[in-house]
Amino acid sequence: MRSVLKTCQLELKVKGPVFVGSGYEIQKKEYILQGHKAGVVNPQKLFMLAKKKHLEAELERFMVKDTREDLKHWAMRNRISTDDMQRCMAYTLNAGDMQLEKGKMQIMACMKNPYGQPYIPGSSIKGMLRTILLCDEIMQNPEKYRRHTQQIKQDLWQQGIRRDRVLAGNIKSIEEETFHILERSEKRRDAVNDCMAGIIVSDSEPLSTEDLILCQKWEKHVDGNNKTINLLRECLKPGKVIRCTLTVDESLWKRTGKEFRAEDIMEAVQRFSERYQEAFLSKFTGNHTISDRTVFLGGGSGFVSKTMIYSLFEGREAVAVTKDIFEKTKVPREHKHEKDLLYGVSPHILKCTRYQGKEYMMGQCEMTLHPKEL
Repeated sequence: MRSVLKTCQLELKVKGPVFVGSGYEIQKKEYILQGHKAGVVNPQKLFMLAKKKHLEAELERFMVKDTREDLKHWAMRNRISTDDMQRCMAYTLNAGDMQLEKGKMQIMACMKNPYGQPYIPGSSIKGMLRTILLCDEIMQNPEKYRRHTQQIKQDLWQQGIRRDRVLAGNIKSIEEETFHILERSEKRRDAVNDCMAGIIVSDSEPLSTEDLILCQKWEKHVDGNNKTINLLRECLKPGKVIRCTLTVDESLWKRTGKEFRAEDIMEAVQRFSERYQEAFLSKFTGNHTISDRTVFLGGGSGFVSKTMIYSLFEGREAVAVTKDIFEKTKVPREHKHEKDLLYGVSPHILKCTRYQGKEYMMGQCEMTLHPKEL
């Protein structure tokens, strides 16, 4: 069958800082934290400065030797001025409303292209859409998935299951029933049968390091208490717009029995955000309301936005199942998930951060889809 392509401009307006990590931790020898600013060093510029000051051997020892000294104190010890060090920085970030606790401060880097520009991979956005469409299908057809909910509850009572395998089979089975409907292979489990193959999402347009801020991991508890953790993430700051292209191969999508409509995706987003507000967000104090175009993208946005549990289960049952999942996966006891039924929500922590005196939910965006002609 000949491919017929439809394209849409997908836009995500950042409402709460968005972090999509590269997996790289910026080491203490690579940045200087001064007040609420962090400068990330350019290694080539730093080497040229050391060469100019005849400190090449000293810089090599500092970089290679396992030492507790950080870049700031190395510069001070070698009488390098603040102005000289600033000229060595690749970029400087606002560190938000950081509160330094005891211990080492970690800084996690975001995804960047070969030119050092931050961007959001298309795979991250498609993964977000996949979760939303899966949850919407479950909410629209609860009876179809009833046997899965019963199986999940039974499996959570099993003893001796590996923590990394909890519900793995259940999740795979639900995804296959929902998405593996193309019949391109006789084996249903074969990935070529996944109808999401008909949706291609491009990487986002590149952004600038000026669009980044450093956000501290900030946990808001349902009892009103807050906890900060010594972890900073490079995040896209509120107000920025992430733009990419969503392309649909209708020759594949029509095999689902439906015509692709951007409105259908936006209606799924609306139902997903309504369930998130009602079942989870409403349990927390504070002015946390979301629009019907709200999605959650990237790291630190929390369990509820990335799983189907609150679509498969409702009310107290959803809380009990989520609590049991945490217990089976051996989440540390200091997280106190045994209190979740009392709190009426699980997890009982909202993943937040603070920036310029305002509290934000991590990963919160508002999504729009604009159909366009090829």
